Amino acid sequence: MFINPLRRFNRYFEVTRTFLKYGFGEYVKTIHPAYLLARIGIRKSAVSIRPIPERIKLVCEELGPTFIKLGQIVSTRTDIFSEELTDALSFLQDQVRPEPFSLMKGVIESEIGPINKVFTDFNYNPIGSASIAQVYFAKYRDTPVIVKVRRPNIERIVELDIDMLKRIALIAEINIPGVKERNPKELIDTFARMIYKEIDFLNEVTNAEKFRENFLKDPRIKIPRIFKEISTSKVLIQEYIDGIKITDINKIKENGINPKIIAENGADIFLKQILIDGFFHADPHPGNIFVLKDNIIVPIDFGMVGRITPQMKEQLVNLVLGVINREPRRVARMILKMGIVNKNIDINMLQEDILYILDKFEGRAIKHISVKEFIADINRVIRRYQIVLPQDLLYLGKALSQLEAIGRELDEDFDIINFARSFVYRYQLGAVTIDLIVNKGRRWIEDMMDTIFDLPDNINNLFETLKRIDKKEDNKKPDGYLHWYISGFGIMFISMFIILVVNNPVVKIIGICGIVISFLIFITQLIHSFISY
Repeated sequence: MFINPLRRFNRYFEVTRTFLKYGFGEYVKTIHPAYLLARIGIRKSAVSIRPIPERIKLVCEELGPTFIKLGQIVSTRTDIFSEELTDALSFLQDQVRPEPFSLMKGVIESEIGPINKVFTDFNYNPIGSASIAQVYFAKYRDTPVIVKVRRPNIERIVELDIDMLKRIALIAEINIPGVKERNPKELIDTFARMIYKEIDFLNEVTNAEKFRENFLKDPRIKIPRIFKEISTSKVLIQEYIDGIKITDINKIKENGINPKIIAENGADIFLKQILIDGFFHADPHPGNIFVLKDNIIVPIDFGMVGRITPQMKEQLVNLVLGVINREPRRVARMILKMGIVNKNIDINMLQEDILYILDKFEGRAIKHISVKEFIADINRVIRRYQIVLPQDLLYLGKALSQLEAIGRELDEDFDIINFARSFVYRYQLGAVTIDLIVNKGRRWIEDMMDTIFDLPDNINNLFETLKRIDKKEDNKKPDGYLHWYISGFGIMFISMFIILVVNNPVVKIIGICGIVISFLIFITQLIHSFISY
C-alpha cells in the first residue's frame, strides 16, 4: 500500500498538534519528529487540565472516524485499560457535520446508478450523519427505505491513519514505560481488521441476513430487510422501520406496548444469540433498538457483531454456573481457559480474589446487583493477573451491561441474572444431544492423548525441579526409574487404543485394567522418586 509521503507528514502534523492542544506534549515528543514544528503557535487549551481519560475522548472526537472507532474499541478492552479510560471512551460521540449532498450523490450514482431511476423518491437531507456514513430516507420500488452512504475517500483516510497508528505503536513501545505490556501493535492489528469490515457494507449485509435466518420463526423480533440485490460495499439499502426508540417509555406505553414484556423478551432474545446461535449483536445501545406494536423488538445496525464458538459457549455456561453457585475455583478455571494467561500466575490468589467478589455480591437484593459492577470487578482482577481475553468476550460483557441498563429503564425490577440462570439451565437440558456427547467425547479423548504425549516431558521437568531443590550432590539418580515411566506410558497408550478401537466388551475390560495399572505405576514410581530424594 503506497501512501504519499506529503499526505503522511500532513496527517502526522495534524495529529501531533491535536495531542499538544489537549496537553499530551510529554508523550508526543517521544513519538514523532514533527513535535517541535507542530508546537509552534499551540497553547494548551483550558481542557488540558481535565482528567486524562476525558482529554483522550476529546482527541478522538476531533481527529475523526479512525480515532473515534479506535476509541470505541479501546472502550471494550476492559481487560487491558483502566475503568476510568474505558468509561470515558464509551461516551464517544460519533456525530459529525454532514458532507454536502453533491459529494454523497457522486458516491450513490457511481455505485448503483442515477438516483431518479433507482428510487421513486429521495430526501436529500440526511437523517443521520456519522464518521463513516450518512443516512437518507428514500423509497425503493415504493417501499420506504433508508440509504446508508459511505463518506467519500473514507478508505484512504483509514489507510493513512492505520499506517500512522502502527508506526506510533512501535515507537511508543520503545519510548513510553508500561506501553509494551499492553501490546499496542496487536491492538492496532485487531482494530484494523474490524474497521475495514465496518466500512465494507457488504459485511453488514451478510450479518443482517444471518440474523434474519436465526430469528425467522420468532414473532417477538423483526430484522429489517436489506435489499442485497442493489446494496454495495459503499451503499446499503435497508427497509425503513417506523418504530419507537426502546428507551422512550412514555411513547411505548401510549402505544399499548408493555415495557416489562419488552425487557423480558429482549433478555431472552439476546441470550439465545449467545448460547444457541453463537452470533450476537455487539452494539445494542438504545439508538440501535426500536419497538413496534404487539411487543415486537427491532434491532438495527449490524456492522458490529460478536461470535461465540461451541467451546466458548461451554465455558460461559460453566462461568455463569460458577458465579450462581458461588464456586470461585470453577470461575477461575473458566477465566483461565478463555484467556491468554501469564505462566507465572498464582491460581490460589486468583481464586481468593474471585471469592472476594462473589462474597461482595452475596446477600444483596437482586435489584441491587449490577452486572456492570460485577463485570468491572472481574475485569480489575483480570488486569491484575495480566489475563488477555478474546475481543468477542469483551464485546459480550459490554453488550450485557448495555442491555441491563435498558432493561431497568423498561422495568425497575428487571433481573438479567435470574434470566441468565434460568436460560442456562434450559440451555443445558436442551443442549444434551448425540452430537454434543460425541463432540465432548472427542475433545476429552484429544485432551487425554495430549496429556499422555506430554507426560514424559512433564516427568522430566519434575525431576529437573527436584534436582534444583536438592542442595546435596549424591549418587542417587531418578533416571533409574525412567524405564518404569516409559512402561507405564506404553501400557496406557495401548489400553486407550484398545478401548477406542476394539468392540469386544471383554477386551475393553482388559484396556480399562491396563489404564488402572499404568496409573498405579506412575504413582508408585513418583513415591519412590520422592523417597530416594
